[in-house]
Amino acid sequence: MAFVRTTFNVECSSTEHGEEVFVVGSHKKLGAWDPKAALKCTTTAETFPRWKSEAVQLANGSRIEFKVLVRSANAARWEHTGNRILEVKLPAKVEASMTVSCTWDQPGVKEDEELDSSRRPSGQLDTSMAIQRRGSRHLCKDRRGRVNEEMTRTPSLLLIDFDHFHQAAAEHVKELDAIEERAKLNRLQRKMKSTHLIERMAKITETVDPSKMVLLQGFNWESWRAGGGDYYSVVAKKVAMMSEMGFTDIWLPPCSQSVAPQGYLPSQLFNLESKYGAQGSLEALLERCHKAGLRCMADIVINHRCGDGQDKDGRWNQFSSGMKSRPSFKGVGDWGGWAVTLGDQYSDGSGMHAPGHMDGRFDAAPDIDHRNPKVQESISVWLRWLRLQVGFDGWRFDFAKGYAPDFVGHYCTKSHPAWAVGELWTDMHYDDQGLCYNQDRHRQALVDWVNATYKKSAAFDFTTKGILQEACQKTQFWRLKDGNGKPPGLIGWLPQFAVTFIDNHDTGSTQRHWPFPDDKVLIGYAYILTHPGIPSVFWDHIMDWGDDHRKKIASLMKARRESGIPVDAPVNIQCADDTLYLAEVGSPPGLRVALGPRPAGQPDMNYWTNGPAGHGYRVWVRRTTMPGKYNSLGPTPEATPLGSPRGGKKAGEEVRLSSDVALTIETLKLMDSMQLGKLRERLHTLLHATETAMAHKVNGSR
Repeated sequence: MAFVRTTFNVECSSTEHGEEVFVVGSHKKLGAWDPKAALKCTTTAETFPRWKSEAVQLANGSRIEFKVLVRSANAARWEHTGNRILEVKLPAKVEASMTVSCTWDQPGVKEDEELDSSRRPSGQLDTSMAIQRRGSRHLCKDRRGRVNEEMTRTPSLLLIDFDHFHQAAAEHVKELDAIEERAKLNRLQRKMKSTHLIERMAKITETVDPSKMVLLQGFNWESWRAGGGDYYSVVAKKVAMMSEMGFTDIWLPPCSQSVAPQGYLPSQLFNLESKYGAQGSLEALLERCHKAGLRCMADIVINHRCGDGQDKDGRWNQFSSGMKSRPSFKGVGDWGGWAVTLGDQYSDGSGMHAPGHMDGRFDAAPDIDHRNPKVQESISVWLRWLRLQVGFDGWRFDFAKGYAPDFVGHYCTKSHPAWAVGELWTDMHYDDQGLCYNQDRHRQALVDWVNATYKKSAAFDFTTKGILQEACQKTQFWRLKDGNGKPPGLIGWLPQFAVTFIDNHDTGSTQRHWPFPDDKVLIGYAYILTHPGIPSVFWDHIMDWGDDHRKKIASLMKARRESGIPVDAPVNIQCADDTLYLAEVGSPPGLRVALGPRPAGQPDMNYWTNGPAGHGYRVWVRRTTMPGKYNSLGPTPEATPLGSPRGGKKAGEEVRLSSDVALTIETLKLMDSMQLGKLRERLHTLLHATETAMAHKVNGSR
């Protein structure tokens, strides 16, 4: 009689201290239903809650009933499911082993069979392992030139790049190891020290390269209405398109159960059944994104939280977590009035701290007291659960002005995201004439916020948005150059922590609180997709505004990608007046961009090649091979009168050597020693002629 080596794997997290897991069943190897003679399973701190038995020999062809038992020295607990059925049926005359997997209190059995490969007849090819790789086939013809379809369809090992194949295989193994480790750490949450957990999370966290990142905001204010209650499936259908366009990250809407359908009045944090869809649909979307190379950002709304119960005085300040399946999470996120800041209308007076950071308080829902250690612990556990269980990679912190930035740094430290970005939306500075030219105080607030998070989080560059949309709307491109000749937003000071954008669900969409002018949106993208910082694209602009709009944005993204400009690329602004902005980005320059109605002229086409262009913008991309050293000195477009005294240089502040070449401080910096020597000779001649002319004027002659 043939036997099968059988191992039992049981997933059980319901054990208490001193309890062990056993498999008991009808076979004598399983104790013949005697709990004291049952098959013992063991676990370790590394493998818990997976329990594994030693291998036992079961007769091939037998039918066995069994159950899982949790036993201590004094008592035993049986699972509530019916008897499990195991059919041991493997091919005859083949030595094999079997792993039987099941989960405590959940019906069903999974059987994994492992045939002994050493007994396979020599020379037999396992066709299931045939290599199926794109590009591994070639067109085969016979002597008469006719295509041999059979050979053409056959994979060719000769055409495989084995170095690339082994590299891809190694990367795939690493990816699978990370997935397995993530699942293991998820099971260990609340069962090991958070410091050890975070250390292990750090090892499986992807290292991001800001220079290669382009973020997509994957929703708008009305997205919850799409998909018939499953918006996640709508996004899932677009994942291939997003990856093809070159997006690296997608920011998804708030995923927790919420009083408001958009998700920004969250209540039960661990309950992910929202108007956007179910938790299972969300996890499936994240898995699809990861397979396509996209990281997923969760919208973290923790300035405030809506209670789902009332206290004895009728205040809605009783909060439940919404967690149903993890006993070890009991109490996490179950708050009372003590979690609400003092002075808030929902507070019961037992809290410890006054509300708010910059805004004072948020009136629509109870303000969360982030100084409370219990609150900090609950939010940290929730964020780690979003990473390990659900699969999110990073965070977008909503309404970041409502609480101190050091808490953002704390929560990032405790959850170890791949990266994070905060929404610090404050008022810009205006005077009687409108938006002020100098917005240094506004961007300084962004710099201070980033620094206060211990640089654990980037910030949305609201300064650049405000200045850029004013420049485009009023044709005042002089605004795009600050007093030091640099970009005037956060990208001019701290580009590696600046996330630039044109619109989002608040400023645009159906809310339109601060919209970019619709007919200038592509000009805006021509700016942020060619300049430093981490650019972000709004869902509406590529999904709802038509194919032509999407293709133009995609071409700008491609130009950025091919130029290879870094996140902190230097910007050489060659012109910034009313009707033209002209700049070269990178060192050496990788992109050249012109914005505005005035033609910018043609640069040195030995260095540049034509890139994307549209109404009001034009981009050039550096050629892959360039002859000699690049000299950016070239024809400067004829200037037009400036419409504002705050814009650029006045006509009298620049020396024009000819009708098409202007001498400025910036052009001097770009000249080499030979050019400077020739210029000095020309200036000497010009100065001598000027003195002669002045002398003639004084003497009354012409």
